[in-house]
Amino acid sequence: MAHPTPIRGLGPDSELGLAARRILAGRLADVRKPEARLTDKGIDDDAVHDMRVAARRLRASLQVFRPLGGLTKLETEVKQLQDALGEVRDLHVQALWLEAMAKKARKEKPETRAGIAALARQRQDGLKAKEARLRKVLDRWTGHTVPRLLRKLDALEDDHRFGGRKVKDHLLWRVRRVRKRMEDYVDASDAQTAHALRKDLKKLRYELEIYQPAFRRTLGALLEVLVPLQDGLGELHDADVRLEVFERLAAGGKPRERKAARALLPLIRDGRDKRSAEISRELQRWHSEEIPRKLSRVLS
Repeated sequence: MAHPTPIRGLGPDSELGLAARRILAGRLADVRKPEARLTDKGIDDDAVHDMRVAARRLRASLQVFRPLGGLTKLETEVKQLQDALGEVRDLHVQALWLEAMAKKARKEKPETRAGIAALARQRQDGLKAKEARLRKVLDRWTGHTVPRLLRKLDALEDDHRFGGRKVKDHLLWRVRRVRKRMEDYVDASDAQTAHALRKDLKKLRYELEIYQPAFRRTLGALLEVLVPLQDGLGELHDADVRLEVFERLAAGGKPRERKAARALLPLIRDGRDKRSAEISRELQRWHSEEIPRKLSRVLS
């Protein structure tokens, strides 16, 4: 996952309004970087991914600075962009996975291999409609949302300190919430608990990135600790989505789709088991190295 642009020149005593303007401007710039690779001539897979992640970070920043006023509608518009990017990205991931599985399916019967290839083509065909919707959302983004957001940035004022007890208490609450989600996952490592842990871990990471300048002690090393677990949970989520899709196809698809889905399901389940085992090992590392306690100590 790409790192956000560092925001220089802020500290715990910076005015909140200044911090909001600087951080939101930086996050907006990160969202706009991949725009040149999303055109009518073609939509680059990596650009979709990079822009989606950057949009998530911009939304997190808008949520953090929402008390300054006037940011709720802008957050909704950024979510629309994030959702449109997500729809395209999800089909990219599915199509690429199916293409790889079609190449590996040498031992399967010809009709099964053909069914897997047909499923990959279906995903590619479905991309056209999703990409057309994304282009419309991008037009509104560049023509309407970006100018509104830039105007709003100029008006953000608040002379309270950027860092302080309130910020630390909120981030400590985030750490406790992630810790509770981890305990839930250890008790029952199903798709629902894994997704809940993934969402709260992302929120913690993005908010730590936002507030990093508010702490005199560096959070950089601790932020890096979050990355392997977040990436692993993302891969597990992809496997869980894939599992649900292909279980449905195996039950109610067309004959060729059912055969292909039945051939793929053991591979999907095996892949999910491997991702789940990796996450269990990572959680054991978190426990043995007392990472939540270290995070809490830095934030106290």
